[in-house]
Amino acid sequence: MKKTIKRTAAFLLAVIMAFTCLPAFVFAQSTTLPLLHTEGEKIFDAQGNEVVLRGTNFGGWGIMEDWFCPYTNPAGEEGVYKTLVERFGQEKTHELFKTYRSNWITETDYKNVADLGMNVVRLPIWYRNLQSDDSGTWYRTADGEIDFSELDGVVDMCRKYGLYLIIDLHGLPGYQNDYDHCGQSKSMSLFDDTEKGRAYRKVTLDFWVELAKHYAGESVIAMYDLMNEPLGTNITRDGSFQQTFWDFSNDLYKAVRAVDPDHIICMEAIWDPSAIASPDVYGWKNIVYQEHIYDITNFTVLRKANEIKNANYNAPFYIGEFYPRGLTTFGYMLSLFNSRNLSWTTWTYKGAGPDADKSPWFLYGSSDIEKIDYEKDSYETLMQKFGSVLRTDGGKFTRTTFAGYAANFTDGYSDKTSLMTFGLIDMAGTPEQRSGMQKEKLTAIKTTILDWIRKLRTGDLL
Repeated sequence: MKKTIKRTAAFLLAVIMAFTCLPAFVFAQSTTLPLLHTEGEKIFDAQGNEVVLRGTNFGGWGIMEDWFCPYTNPAGEEGVYKTLVERFGQEKTHELFKTYRSNWITETDYKNVADLGMNVVRLPIWYRNLQSDDSGTWYRTADGEIDFSELDGVVDMCRKYGLYLIIDLHGLPGYQNDYDHCGQSKSMSLFDDTEKGRAYRKVTLDFWVELAKHYAGESVIAMYDLMNEPLGTNITRDGSFQQTFWDFSNDLYKAVRAVDPDHIICMEAIWDPSAIASPDVYGWKNIVYQEHIYDITNFTVLRKANEIKNANYNAPFYIGEFYPRGLTTFGYMLSLFNSRNLSWTTWTYKGAGPDADKSPWFLYGSSDIEKIDYEKDSYETLMQKFGSVLRTDGGKFTRTTFAGYAANFTDGYSDKTSLMTFGLIDMAGTPEQRSGMQKEKLTAIKTTILDWIRKLRTGDLL
């Protein structure tokens, strides 16, 4: 009898445990994201549903910019990194920046993005997140494998919250443009016709091959964004590098395709479609073109949208970064993007700096974050400044008005009044949001001008 009771109890316990575990299984199934691909000018998932990606950038996670991140060096993060390596060594510096990344973006942030109705995160990374030098030396695990653990953690969080991920190589060895946001201002040598330039290009090729091999078949990843803003300036020497840039883009395309035939590859045209080859020049398939829009009037934004439409590339275009400078307005830009089914990601999710809590550059901001002194702070002090104080839910960050305003557009809404009046009359959002946006825009203009003046004085503004 006792054996019968025990067997019965064991059976009932197994049934209860099975049903108890069911919600977790259902949740995992509900956030399974089908692999994306392109057909003509649209993006589709594996079930044949059209997908328009609308979300934000996790700017500052993999590579910092001092105007919205907790350090000061307008020339870029490279100088900070090298100084810290000289002071504390390679391993401790790597651990320091891993601490920074683990606090700058946490699970709270993925949930915040999903709660705004967004479905994608673009993650800017730096090759130094994964490699210790510009010769391609990988950080490795104890068993000798390339250490992709940080990126794997991002993939897991995106999966949990139903977000697609765009991996954006924001900073390349040799530097792909002359701006500080690639690591070091005025240092572009990736496209040089020299032994050094060719060595940098090989390291970049190897980087993408290993990354693509590791994530082949991972459906959470929407696309590989090969180079952020290559040749991103209008200085005269850009023209002499164009053919090298085009050919190198094709080399990257072929190298990735050899190990991962399925993921979308993103080619950055940056300012207009003609900046990079059309698909038929090299026979590119399953690609998305990316542009960044930082114009000063809604009329020039419309002109760029028409250039995209008239390019006849027969491929989707995606607005990877944008911000309404000058007289441009968010209501017009977001309405225009949605009316044309253009995918978009705001720049950027989070910022720390003067008036960042009141700036539409960010969804979450803080003006109360102490910046590191990378030349004088002790290692313990640096760890503290890169610690939990940087967490969005740590008590120092607040949600900006722009976060709620942007949420009005994540379902594809387009404000027809803004389009018809070129944004001069913006009826999107609540009256409180519209009023708050006007105030935040003025605050952002002030802080942007002050930052430009600072970089002009240091010679780091081109």
